Amino acid sequence: MNRHILLSGQPNFRDLGGYPSKDGRRVKWGAVYRSGELSQLSASDIDTLGELGIKTVVDLRSPQEVSARGESRTPPGARVVPLPIASSEVFSKLIPMFLEGDFSRLPPDLLERVNRALVRNFGAQYGGLLRTLIDRANRPLVFHCTQGKDRAGFGAAMVLSALGVPWETVVEDYLLSNHFRREENDKLLAMIRDFASSKNGEEVELSNIEGLLYVKAASLEAAHTEIRALHGDVESFLIDGLGCRLEELERLRDELLE
Repeated sequence: MNRHILLSGQPNFRDLGGYPSKDGRRVKWGAVYRSGELSQLSASDIDTLGELGIKTVVDLRSPQEVSARGESRTPPGARVVPLPIASSEVFSKLIPMFLEGDFSRLPPDLLERVNRALVRNFGAQYGGLLRTLIDRANRPLVFHCTQGKDRAGFGAAMVLSALGVPWETVVEDYLLSNHFRREENDKLLAMIRDFASSKNGEEVELSNIEGLLYVKAASLEAAHTEIRALHGDVESFLIDGLGCRLEELERLRDELLE
């Protein structure tokens, strides 16, 4: 089976199937997918989603992002479930940096801060994602944010954890965004470099920006550390932090593991 679903309008659409769980079973293919935004899909891409049988699209983008980038494009009959996670206010600091073309003040641990905030502040959204997935009538399901790496990355970590996938494997899945988004990231860096150079008249150091476009294990580990500090372990977070019931998680495992 292919983990990566080739789409012309989204490079980071992936099947979460095939991963081994701690009990020796594996996640079923073709049941749950993670992705970046679906607003740029071609007609052929939409046909591909239809062939996958996608019934539900969980959109984690903020209303501002949806307005700027467009609604999710979906196959006929698919339902969109908005569970908006507004960009952290730390990202507001990026705007003047982009306008000035100076990224020297960009915090090197920005994405670690964001991931800790996802744990603390967005339990309703991630709990909603899991409860939507738990209802078998909603599957196959895809959830997405804009680039499919941070908000969707943490969402995938919670889905895989709910299915009993070991944390080390969860991190491996998280890091795959670097591979599938490489071409897109290179284009974005080139655009930012050209704009910043035009503002400053010289080559601009973009290592800080590159650190935002590519995910790092440390970012997800920051969320993991936050979960353990607040709840002891991930399973307790799924129940106490995200509002899932143990019997629901057990049923989800029975239905999505083989």
